Amino acid sequence: MARLDPHSYADLQQGTVTHIDWTLRVDFDAQVLHGVATLKLDRAANGALDLDTRDLTIESVTDGAGDALEFVLADAEGFLGARLTVRRVLPTGTVVIRYRTSPTASALQWLDPALTAGKQQPFLFSQCQPIHARSILPCQDTPRARISYTARVQVPEALAVVMSAAPGEKQPGDVPGTVCWTFDMPQVIPSYLVALAVGDLVSKDIGPRTRVYAEPATVDAAAWEFADAEKMLEAAESLFGPYLWDRFDFLVMPPAFPYGGMENPRLTFLTPTLLAGDRSLVNVLAHELAHSWTGNLVTNATMNDFWLNEGFTVWAERRILERLEGVESMALSAAIGAHGLQGELQRFGLDSPFTCLETDLAGIDPDEIYSLVPYEKGFLLVALLERTLGREAFDAFVRRYIARFSFTSITTAEFEAFVDAELPGLRDQVDLATWIHQPGLPASAPVFSSEVLDELGALARGITEGRRPDPETARAWSATHWQIYLQQLPRPLPAADLAWLDEQFALTASGNAEILCEWLVITATSGWQPATDRLRAFLGHVGRMKYLKPLYKALMGDVATQPLAREIFAASKDVYHPIARGGLQAIIEA
Repeated sequence: MARLDPHSYADLQQGTVTHIDWTLRVDFDAQVLHGVATLKLDRAANGALDLDTRDLTIESVTDGAGDALEFVLADAEGFLGARLTVRRVLPTGTVVIRYRTSPTASALQWLDPALTAGKQQPFLFSQCQPIHARSILPCQDTPRARISYTARVQVPEALAVVMSAAPGEKQPGDVPGTVCWTFDMPQVIPSYLVALAVGDLVSKDIGPRTRVYAEPATVDAAAWEFADAEKMLEAAESLFGPYLWDRFDFLVMPPAFPYGGMENPRLTFLTPTLLAGDRSLVNVLAHELAHSWTGNLVTNATMNDFWLNEGFTVWAERRILERLEGVESMALSAAIGAHGLQGELQRFGLDSPFTCLETDLAGIDPDEIYSLVPYEKGFLLVALLERTLGREAFDAFVRRYIARFSFTSITTAEFEAFVDAELPGLRDQVDLATWIHQPGLPASAPVFSSEVLDELGALARGITEGRRPDPETARAWSATHWQIYLQQLPRPLPAADLAWLDEQFALTASGNAEILCEWLVITATSGWQPATDRLRAFLGHVGRMKYLKPLYKALMGDVATQPLAREIFAASKDVYHPIARGGLQAIIEA
């Protein structure tokens, strides 16, 4: 067996699935999907075909002519799920699998109406990255096997469906009270970019190629917040070349969505925590847009190579924002990222193999070691390459890189070989091997500085000597300025300093989730009681792991606040996505 991905049972020598025709019936009462997946392979072949599944019930398997095929669903092997082996006696290039998902499918979250903005209709959404597509679809769940797909999704008639695909027709369903929505994804994508959402959804066009979907109660605020999406798209094209996905639409999710965004092509998913009311958090949209080139066109072949996806995308995101907002935006954003990276390096330990860019995750659940390392250490390597070559030369290299590997998924070794072929001598000049294969952060890491950055850092560190921000000046700070200032504050802080900051700047009441989370981490670490109610409400409403994990870690870091952490988690865990719930459970039980 030739397994190229430690997280997949797929053996592409048996044949590669290149297209899936997918029919789904969404059952909100049972919280399952009833599906028929018609897998079309690159060639007709006989013998075994190994597929990935997780908690799927396989009802039947046939070939394209409808003749039954023998299959064996093995016992589950932990987070990998269960290998589904289809036995093909005669050569066939089509395999049809009828199945249903489990109510506990790891890719799916089923929300009762009370957990939505409108409070009237249920909501369903998927999150397939990194290896959760197998819980909703029998497939070769590895980025190496890219697929196109069509889908026909039946839901109650009061609900709408959106997918990471071009929408087609809305048709009457097979039974009264239902409707069917059709979709077509002609470009090939890895399985982790298959996405589905069902709910009370409406949309507003923002530009010729951009549209926002959301619940009716949210759509106007979302359309205002992301009004510059088309400008962002045009800026990205000027940097990286033509946008090849036809449309850049996005969906503002319910609060339980576990990430800031997910770059599903044609339909990015976004957390509602970005709706700050002042367009201060649109950098996440820029990040997901950047994935349209670095991540969706060219992505990692396995999770061992995840830095190729996220490191390049953080760099591309910051280039887009620099084009739109000016040079200082790069320095300030990089400073926030560097702060987060230092925390991750301390958490893992500087010698940890999980601080390498290329990792060996055989036997390791990628959700368990998810971190900012591939994002921010990867960004620093890309930024070093840019500084070493010069911007003009590096931009030309990036365009060649994207053109060469578009619609493919590559390994770190393939990237290194491309660098060697295109830019002889650069490997030794930047010590590429140390950056990629050694833990920690090399001394050659670029440093981003600005006068504002230096001033904010000095002011934050000076609070222990009685230096406090001038209220009139600080009230004019941007959200980014506040993030940097709060990140640099020592912790714990005395109650007098916390009370003064909150009195002057109303931080506990902030509507900006980035500012509020950083502030609540400080108050939790400091045991400051006046913010407890806000902390409890925030943790009970928001599902984004970026905020949940540091807040629960802050509470669990002190014996005095551990009971509060356990109490809030017990009351809120059913609101969290399964991916988030598992990570938080580990923090609570550590």
